[in-house]
Amino acid sequence: MTRRHELDLHREKLHDIRNIMHSMKTLAHMEAHKLERTMETVFSLSKTIDDMATDFLAFFSETRPVTDAGLKVVLLVGSGRGFCGDFNGQVVQELQNAFPETGQSAVHLISIGSKLQSVLEEEGLESDFIEGADVSEEVTEVVASLSQVLSGYQETFSLYAIYHDEPDKALTVEKLLPPFTSLDSAGKPFDSPPMINMPPRDFFLELTDFYLNNELHRILNRSLLTENQLRIRHLENATRHLDKKTEALFLKINALRQEEIIEEIEVILLNQSDIKAV
Repeated sequence: MTRRHELDLHREKLHDIRNIMHSMKTLAHMEAHKLERTMETVFSLSKTIDDMATDFLAFFSETRPVTDAGLKVVLLVGSGRGFCGDFNGQVVQELQNAFPETGQSAVHLISIGSKLQSVLEEEGLESDFIEGADVSEEVTEVVASLSQVLSGYQETFSLYAIYHDEPDKALTVEKLLPPFTSLDSAGKPFDSPPMINMPPRDFFLELTDFYLNNELHRILNRSLLTENQLRIRHLENATRHLDKKTEALFLKINALRQEEIIEEIEVILLNQSDIKAV
């Protein structure tokens, strides 16, 4: 096989790889658009829950936990797929920065995403592992699995989440439990307390469950959106690199083809000279 034929085959392989990457980028674009629409609904529901909690706690502040629990549970949201840069390594780095006591019994980790789990294992860190969502339709299933893991703890705990909120921002470290710690309940927006059909403590627990379910959806969807945005950027850079490499191969192939044509002409001229000599 001539050198030109080898380069032709290599160029065809690069073309196939580029087509695959282009398809992956298109799917990531579609998924990002879906997640953006989903986030609008989730954010709207978050505001409604916060408003409800603010009104409730203004009259029943005694239902709010006074102190944090001794056990810290840290939810790490990573990815199950590649082509998104150092997505998972950054999560682990932020964990070590925000929780330097990681590795002790007072800190328990829950990891989402097989790629993240691999990074944690390389660092010698143990965690409860949950398979992550590749598309938005799988987020609800992940939240259900996560809720099951959290319900298995026999002691009270504080819950934190570390996740990617936007592609070009530092990772977010967010406290989820105890709930509503950032809400201002100093003033009373109404003259009379809200009407509830259960004891305030029970209502607060129900509201907390509703709040936590929505917040987990928000965090997982937001992380998945950022993952797809980074994947689009990464694949665009990769396809540009492949285009440049393919163009360079095309120039090499043309140069080799010209050399072959010159050699063929030289052979023809040489044969004509031999014929004349005879």
